[in-house]
Amino acid sequence: MILVICLLFVWFSILIFAVLPNKLSVITNVLLYMLLAIVDINKLTILSDTLGLFQLSKKVPEFLSVILHRDFTFSITLLTFANVYLTTLKRSIKIGISLYTFTFLLCTGQFLSLNGAITYVKWNIFYECLLIVSLMIFTYWAGRLFIHLKQKERSL
Repeated sequence: MILVICLLFVWFSILIFAVLPNKLSVITNVLLYMLLAIVDINKLTILSDTLGLFQLSKKVPEFLSVILHRDFTFSITLLTFANVYLTTLKRSIKIGISLYTFTFLLCTGQFLSLNGAITYVKWNIFYECLLIVSLMIFTYWAGRLFIHLKQKERSL
């Protein structure tokens, strides 16, 4: 059941991204997605295997749920955040997408934890919140960098 619900989270993330009225360029989105995927894969590996802050379940459905969350839900939600935040001028929309991103990522992460896909050892919800906020800030700055590089490339 956990795998089915995680698939619904993935499809919801993709749907939200697909219906965005304003998006960054395809090149910027692809580069940003690849960067977010690399950061997220390394984050999960370092925190779980190297530092032992949490453990991933060895059961197939739970493990696949973590992989789906890592590869799609987490990265696409952060990509949606970057697209909305960097293409809008309204402060209320920026605050709204920030709250949505933070809440959705926190809830999906806690869903995995509550259903046994991730077991916290030396990790807690406070660290999870700090990690999400840090990755949102990193996503914003990486998006700005890619936009700047694309504009610089056009001017050459």
